[in-house]
Amino acid sequence: MKLKHECVRDILLTIEDVKEYNIFLPIQKLLGQDQLNNYSNDDVFYTLFKLEEAGFIKLQAASFQEGDLPLGIIDMTYKGHEFLDNIRQSGVWSETKSLASKVGGASLTILSDVAAGVIKAKLGLN
Repeated sequence: MKLKHECVRDILLTIEDVKEYNIFLPIQKLLGQDQLNNYSNDDVFYTLFKLEEAGFIKLQAASFQEGDLPLGIIDMTYKGHEFLDNIRQSGVWSETKSLASKVGGASLTILSDVAAGVIKAKLGLN
């Protein structure tokens, strides 16, 4: 499967919008959010697992209740917030994707670095 960067951004933005502090966010509730309607459940699950591997979110299995998905988000990490802050603004995100496309793609780490560079340039810090 391919890791879709738009899905990464939309999931992180959605988690930030709907996740309450110290409250378990079931994946089922996340799947019902409008921002994620453009993605298949497989895309969302795959992205969530990769975000956990990258250290951006923490997932946890919940006690299974009939009809519920037994998995949820317990937290977005500092690393996840840092990445999201770098790509949050649509203009920065568009410019970041444009720059990354020149090399045919980039990892999340590189995207974050490119976005930070875009932000620094806008602030005149380069």
